[in-house]
Formats: sequence, structure tokens, C-alpha cells
Amino acid sequence: MYSKTLDPEIMRTMLPEGFPADKLSKPLYGMTVERDVMIPMRDGTLIAANIYKPDAPGKYPAIHAADSYQKDLDHLPSLPIFHMRETNDIGYFVSRGYVFVHTDSRGTGHSPTGQWDLFGLEMQNDLYDMTEWIAAQEWCTGKVGMLGESLLAFSQWFCAVQQPPHLACILPWDAGADMYRDLTWHGGLMAVGFPTMWHMWEIRGHYRLGIPERFGTPAPNPEMGKWDLVWNVVNHPTCDDFWKLRSPDFSKIQCPVFVVGALHKVGLHLRGVVRGYEEVRTPKKMMLIHGLIDGDEMAIYNSPEMRLLMLRWYDHWLKGNDTGFMDEPPVSVFARGEDEYRLVDDWPVPGTEYRKLYFHAGPSGAVDSLNDGLLSWEPPTETDSSFSYSYPDPDWTHFSGGGSAVQDNGIIYGQKRIPTFTSAPLEEDLQVMGNIVLVLYASSDQQNTDFCVRLVDQAPDTEQTPGMPPQGIILTRGWLKASHACTKSEELSKPDRPYYLHDDPRPIEPDKIYRYEIEIWPTSNVFKKGHRIRLDVACHDSPALDFGGHYYGIKVGSDTYYHDKDHPSHIILPVAPRQK
Repeated sequence: MYSKTLDPEIMRTMLPEGFPADKLSKPLYGMTVERDVMIPMRDGTLIAANIYKPDAPGKYPAIHAADSYQKDLDHLPSLPIFHMRETNDIGYFVSRGYVFVHTDSRGTGHSPTGQWDLFGLEMQNDLYDMTEWIAAQEWCTGKVGMLGESLLAFSQWFCAVQQPPHLACILPWDAGADMYRDLTWHGGLMAVGFPTMWHMWEIRGHYRLGIPERFGTPAPNPEMGKWDLVWNVVNHPTCDDFWKLRSPDFSKIQCPVFVVGALHKVGLHLRGVVRGYEEVRTPKKMMLIHGLIDGDEMAIYNSPEMRLLMLRWYDHWLKGNDTGFMDEPPVSVFARGEDEYRLVDDWPVPGTEYRKLYFHAGPSGAVDSLNDGLLSWEPPTETDSSFSYSYPDPDWTHFSGGGSAVQDNGIIYGQKRIPTFTSAPLEEDLQVMGNIVLVLYASSDQQNTDFCVRLVDQAPDTEQTPGMPPQGIILTRGWLKASHACTKSEELSKPDRPYYLHDDPRPIEPDKIYRYEIEIWPTSNVFKKGHRIRLDVACHDSPALDFGGHYYGIKVGSDTYYHDKDHPSHIILPVAPRQK
């Protein structure tokens, strides 16, 4: 089984020294497997399960991975190319005295009946029924935990909100939550990359092609994959009952939760990870992990260090072993820029100071963009200052998208044909850790427009190459459709995260200046001395740079961003203390 040991200088702060390793379960058992055990659901639907047991008699706690990719793909190595292989190393946990139950969702794999409907009501009810069936088996102690990354982590949220009596803990690793805001309609903008690619490739592709390719037989269930995610995304553009059903209510979760995430999973999982930690009111932990380790978080998920951390969690809640887990600070967050973990007492980080960086006309001298605007800690004093641009730009292409230009050498210059605002080189290090808000004063000559925002850590000027895109790291992003700003909920909004209902969009008045509050997803980064903070803002993003991008549509118009005394556009940064 593939695994990867991470940089020990990084991992040493992920696993505190001196924890009681002698209390952890040791690898004592071999493994037996029962395949295609049928679990009956309340409506008569059968769910197929592979059950991996220690090869010794007795009762064991169970770990359940509720899958929709097909459980029989667990023969694949845990490599990033097989991203749907989200169960981690099954044998690792079985050898340490756990029964591992791996199930096919209704209508998938070898589950013979039902139709897969991504976290519809039946699929959610199945999670409750499976938990209670597992707990009642003669080989189970009655304690059930859940495991899995991404899709298998979503399943854990939806199971936990139903409060099955025998669910003892969950470990949602890389778990988005709100399918409207986190996955498909960011700020009211339709995400086209992930839903389309994921459903066609890793769901329908593997259903109809993967199994026949390997075994030369048709898909086990001829109806498998007929439910159409993309059709439902397009036909549910507002947060209606379809999406509300698919957004777990964290307040209903009663079992212990250890939620883990990856900083680079902006536009997919990170928002749900952070909200889960903030809103769940049970014993829990959170870890945010950076996304710069060989390009894929699966290397971390399948690492020996991460399995050890997971084992400490399961041993504590499923076996009652005191592994020291709950004696440690509840938050371990990776600080980019210094490449080490910070152990802190809560999130948002205690002692955080929310500082405003204001838009100015510039120039900043930092980037070749439409305006090369400036970011400053000082508010604007001008009585009339703004920047207007028209779209689509002649250099935007279908591939590069709105917000990028392809140069003659074929290199994509992501800022050249959009507005940017950049700070002067920092005079000292600045640790930004938390949720971010952009307050933008803007108008449009249209009845609607979009805002796509990127926060960038730009490398020092001495590291830039003339004529080339600026060196730096895109840290996080935010989005908002102007017509959706009218439904901001004051009750659900927080100072560091505006919350829009997205239920009743209304046209904006052309040429009227509006104040927009745009949620920018959280990050954790130390901007080093000499680096610059840059904000890219435009009416569209780039499929080449922004994880597939968002639907551009047929937009033609002109937008204006204001940065004067009466309209002080600014970004609010959570500046956290520098304690380790």
C-alpha cells in the first residue's frame, strides 16, 4: 500500500512530543473479508458491504466508510491519481483491532436496488440505518466511528446530524458541508469545473467505464448513475429546498468530531471544515493543512503520521484508551510562509486583530495589470477616486477565462487584463489567520455583475522577472453575484463572514453605487518581510488558475470600483498573534 512520509521538520509540530504512545492499539491481527453482505434499509433497499475483520474471535469497535464510488475499488493503491480511493489503509485499522465496514451507497456498486441521489433524503436515512445495523452485529462492541476523505467525509456530517445512538465519533477529513455555497454556487456564481468534471469522471465514468474496463462486464446495476448532478445544479440556481436538504445542520451533531482540512481546497471543502469546527458543540479538534506538499492532499491523508493521528482519535472514543488527544490544544493550523503548525486554543484565533487594507488609485509598481492599484493601511482621503473597466476584454479567451491573458510565449498572465490592488513591500512579517471579508463599493452599467476575488502573497520585487507574471501564491478566493447581495442575513452573518440566503436575487440599478460585503474563504499565512499583499478583483475568474472557474455567461458591460473618502473599499484581514 502506498504511503508517504512527510518532511519531519514539518510533521514534528503536527504530532506533539511525549504523547502516550503506549496507549495506542498495536498491530496484532491479520484480516478476513466478507464481501457483498447485504444490509437492509427501512424501505427494503439493500446496501452492499465489504466487512473486514480481525482474524480472531471477539467483539470489536467498527469503523464505517460510506462510499459512493464503489467499494470494490478498494484494491487500488492509495495514489493521488486514484482520488476516489478515500478510505485510507483499511488493513492498518483492522490489524489494530477494528472491524472496517465499507459500503456501497444505494444504487451504486453492488447495492442492487435504489437510485443514487447525492445526499437526498433516502441516502441520508441510509446512513442512520447502516450505523445501527453495524452496531447490532455479534462481532461489534456497539461502538461505531466513521472515516473517510472528501465525499466520504460529507457522508459523516449527514450521518451525525441524524444522531444514531451508536455513532460514537466521526473524523470528516476534507469535508465540505453546504453543497450550494461550498461546491456548486459560490456566492451565487455557478461553479463549472468541479461538479462537471467530478460527476462525469469519478462517478459516471467509473460506473459505466471503469468496472467494465477491468472486468469486461456491464455495470452491476444497469440504472447506476442515471441521477444527473449537473442537470440539478443548472436547474437549482438559488438556495431552494433542493439545496437546503443537502446542507447539514451542525447544531444537531452530538457525537465527538475531529474535522481536518486542507488550506488549498478553496471552492470545495475548506469552508465546511472551518464552519464545522466553529458551529459543532461537542468535543472536537480541527487541523488545517497546507496544500503545497507535492501538489496533493492525498499524500498527507495517506501518510503514516496522519494514520497515527487518526488512530489516537479512534482509540480514545471507540476503545476508551487515554491517548492524550483531548489534553492538547483543540486547533492545529499550518502557517504557510513559515511552514510549521501552530497549536492554538480556538478558532478564530484568540487575540486576532482585524485590520483594514484600503484600496487606492496607485500605482503600486508591483504588477502589470489594468490599473496597478494600491493597498494601504491608511484610508483614502480623495473626494473622487475610482477605476472602471469594460468586459469582455479582447485578450480574454475561452481557455484562460475572464481575468487572464495568454502571452505570445504561451504563458498565462493571470492579472494582466484585470484590476489589481497591491500593498507596498511589508516592513515586517504579518501573520494572517482566519476568515476574511472584502468591503467593495462598486457600480455597473448592467442590471447584474459578478465579483471574483483572489488574495495573493506576492514574492519580493527582487524575485520578479520583467515581462513575466509576478511570482507568488494564490492563498484563497471569494465570490459574490451582485443580484444576490440583497439577501444578506443579519442573523446568520458574523463580523468575519457575511452570510447570504441566495433565495431571492434581484437586479441592481445600473450606475448606482452599492456597498458589497464579499466572503473570502479563510487562510493561514505569514506574509514575510519584503513580500506584498495583492488582491485581484474582476467580474470573472480563470479556469486555468481557479480550479475550473465559474460560468461566464454572456456578460458585456462596464464595472467601476470606488476608493474615495465616501466609498473606502477595503479588505479586512485577521492578523493573529505570532505564538507557536
